[in-house]
Amino acid sequence: MTNTTRILKLALLSGMIAVLGGCGGTQPADSNSSATASTTPAVTRVRGVVEAIDAKALTVRTYDGQSVSVPVDATTGFAWVVNSSLSELKNGDFIGTATTGPDDALRAVELVIFPEAMRGTGEGHYPWDVPGVVASAGGGTNGSSSMTNGTVDQQSAMTNGTVDQQSTMTNGTVTGGAAAPGETKLTISYKGGKAQVVVPANIPVVRFEPTTRAVLAKGQRVFAVMTAGKEGAKSVAIGKDGITPPM
Repeated sequence: MTNTTRILKLALLSGMIAVLGGCGGTQPADSNSSATASTTPAVTRVRGVVEAIDAKALTVRTYDGQSVSVPVDATTGFAWVVNSSLSELKNGDFIGTATTGPDDALRAVELVIFPEAMRGTGEGHYPWDVPGVVASAGGGTNGSSSMTNGTVDQQSAMTNGTVDQQSTMTNGTVTGGAAAPGETKLTISYKGGKAQVVVPANIPVVRFEPTTRAVLAKGQRVFAVMTAGKEGAKSVAIGKDGITPPM
């Protein structure tokens, strides 16, 4: 491998890490912990379709019809969001899943299989907003939600579950058996707790692949993360071949 190739691969991995890091949680602005709230920068997540691109920003039409400017600079990370499937889910995989339902009846609406380099990213349980798979389908962009990152201890067949309007995100590592036809129940461990998530067979399942700003184009569906106080967005995840980033 030449030095140039090695540097390019490292740069692409760094960009993907920034994107995946944007999938982690942050303390909400109205946190009761003043110490935490004062030291955690506010995060804005933007989901929608690219309308325009210039040297310093993307213009994104969000799923509720707003036009939002997403600044990009040399620090912004980029990644493709590509199709995957439950059949590709292996023992030991680190995953993320947005869910609906209360903590004792979580039901997945999407699932992300993370690369090994990002194992442990955002581990824990914390607030999340409306997932892209819900917002893009006209389900609204406002709502209560959570993110749980952890380790999947077990997979088993599951045929029931209850959906309500609350949404959560659960990330973890698969250590159970192979995915079964129909619905599957995952037991996911994270620091300080566990979650059980029912995964329907027809939800979006995706992976991340590293890429660069050069692939940006009008009409792409994106998931961007902006951090208060930063000139450029932290990350932009781009749906490949028309995919909607579901997170």
